[in-house]
Amino acid sequence: MTALEYALLIPVKDGRTAKSRLGVGDDGERAQLMAAFARDAISAAAAVPGTAVHVVGDEAALAEVLDGLEVTVLPDEGEGQLNRALSRAAERLARPDLAIAVLLADLPCLRTADLASALSDGHDRRFVADAAGTGTTLLVAPAGSTLDPRFGPGSAAAHRQSGARPLDAELASLRLDVDTTDDLEAALRFGVGVHTAKTASGRL
Repeated sequence: MTALEYALLIPVKDGRTAKSRLGVGDDGERAQLMAAFARDAISAAAAVPGTAVHVVGDEAALAEVLDGLEVTVLPDEGEGQLNRALSRAAERLARPDLAIAVLLADLPCLRTADLASALSDGHDRRFVADAAGTGTTLLVAPAGSTLDPRFGPGSAAAHRQSGARPLDAELASLRLDVDTTDDLEAALRFGVGVHTAKTASGRL
């Protein structure tokens, strides 16, 4: 059995009122797409050796999204603030020998190999910027360090300013987050996971 090296936090929320820039269907259809994004991202992440996936969110509300996935759910204790929720989840899991990372859930193209490469690239605090170069899709804090998440508008610059090192490797599937219809079209061209492919079929 591979020793546990990373605890990976994936925040997942009810998608019915989110992604307003994703012009695909009504609120319910967008929620279905976001659930598919999350399922594909979680499935890819769970296949990384030595990594335990923890979803941060409302377990009851996410029951259908997480059905059949072997993940632990940690409560969202952020009182509406993502970074606070992530910090508190990280505190719950803190262990001297355990690195903690945050992966966003809107990564329907995610390949296990790209995530494994990013997690193993060094022993410092580091992050992966999105394709636009302004957002962050992954933040990694080595064992014994503080996560200090700074997600939100301009998070790539914020993480860099906080001392995290940007990863320059291609990691294409780890950079293709989906916020808009154009993003979704780009993701579909690149190649998405099975859940997103099924859910998005015929909607664009």
